[in-house]
Amino acid sequence: MPLNIFWVILKGFGKLALQVMSFKNYYETLGVSPQASLDVIKKKFRELAKVYHPDTNANDEFAARHFTALQEAYETLSQPARRTKYDFEWKLHFPYPNNKHTREQTAFSLLDDSIRLNKKIAAMDRYRMNKDAVFLWINDILSEANLNILLKDVDRVVNQQLISQLISASSVLPFRYIIPIASSLRRIAGNSTTDLQLIEDFVEKTRWEHYWQMFYPVIVLLITGALCAAIYLLTE
Repeated sequence: MPLNIFWVILKGFGKLALQVMSFKNYYETLGVSPQASLDVIKKKFRELAKVYHPDTNANDEFAARHFTALQEAYETLSQPARRTKYDFEWKLHFPYPNNKHTREQTAFSLLDDSIRLNKKIAAMDRYRMNKDAVFLWINDILSEANLNILLKDVDRVVNQQLISQLISASSVLPFRYIIPIASSLRRIAGNSTTDLQLIEDFVEKTRWEHYWQMFYPVIVLLITGALCAAIYLLTE
């Protein structure tokens, strides 16, 4: 009899553990706070849907799975009745206010987010990574609310490290993303000539890389044409 009771308890515990493990954190999937308004949820979903849509990620299994997860999260959180029911379960699984979406952001936590982003980028294949997703992550760190935190109680050392980390993360992005990022970084730099110069040097470097990538095929074609013409003249 005691053995039977033991197995009943063990099976119940196993079932409960499975439910906890399989519970999906839709707020984490969309990258929004549990307190986010419907408008914020809609805006975030539209942004991420563009990045991971199958039409722009052909043969990308990860993007396809993530797009499906985004749709599932949005369908629940965009409907008040379903969201209310979901929130009740969410609070059972995440009862503490120290998870990453409810924590109070500080200059140090934003710097930590930037460092973690760089570590993720370092582990990726630069030529196969989803650069739109990287931009959205950087853009999230540089949101208006976070900029206000960095500018309210300025810690020059932390801000300088944050700028350096985000410049490093941005180095994998196409030039079209650099201008808006640099604009936000200049706000963080304030009147620091060292930080401003670092930002300007980065912008100029990526600008010239952009021009080089644009005109490199033309230059190669011109050189090839000139060599062919020279060989033709020499053999006449």
